[in-house]
Amino acid sequence: MRLDLMALLAPAPRNPEWEAEKLGWRCFVFGNANPSYRRGSRLRAAWQRGYDAAARSERPDLYML
Repeated sequence: MRLDLMALLAPAPRNPEWEAEKLGWRCFVFGNANPSYRRGSRLRAAWQRGYDAAARSERPDLYML
């Protein structure tokens, strides 16, 4: 069995929901409560999940991604 290291180490495809969730966390840390996503969209829901998770965290700045 041979593994192609270049294929394994290549950048992964971007996941927009994960990026929106990270952005929600960062917005909480920096004090921005206004998402830029459309109300009701899946990206807005992901942003809100990240924001809410940071709000529940004891040290959101320490765990910021």
